[in-house]
Amino acid sequence: MKKDEKVKYVKDVTAGENDLAVRKPFRMNRDNQRRFIRLEISSPMTLKKIKDAAGNFWPDGDWHVINGMILNISAGGVLVEVDQPLLEGDVVSMYFTLQDVECLDNVLGLVKRVDGEDGFFLAGVEFITREYLTDMFSRGEMDLLPEDLTNFDESVRTVLNKYVYAEKLSGRLE
Repeated sequence: MKKDEKVKYVKDVTAGENDLAVRKPFRMNRDNQRRFIRLEISSPMTLKKIKDAAGNFWPDGDWHVINGMILNISAGGVLVEVDQPLLEGDVVSMYFTLQDVECLDNVLGLVKRVDGEDGFFLAGVEFITREYLTDMFSRGEMDLLPEDLTNFDESVRTVLNKYVYAEKLSGRLE
């Protein structure tokens, strides 16, 4: 793993006539060229393979557990640094904590890209829904999946919305 453990979270927002701020323990990094708010945090994460690109299937995800660090998170997915390779097309469940405040478990993801560098791997993982899996899994595989597998909308967005709020333009960001 890299020595730099600074992790940034990204959240889509519509600014409109409001200025944006975040509540502690998060900090916001403003960048006028981006559409996202980045909340800086430091958080390890765990990925569990559910189905790999070759078609191997582990419904409980307990066969292949990979530890790593989240580098950024957005409305669409995460960029993670892991110590083991993943393949494009792997379906994973993820566990991570936001600033040691909120724990998120069994968030579904699809590995969209992987780059290796100096003994570690960067993987872009897209958040997906259970419904998305019906195109990738057989009916029998879907029946074997645990009921507690969730998607981004059900867990991550709800948590992040507790910490991101809008202030009127007349007020200043704190």
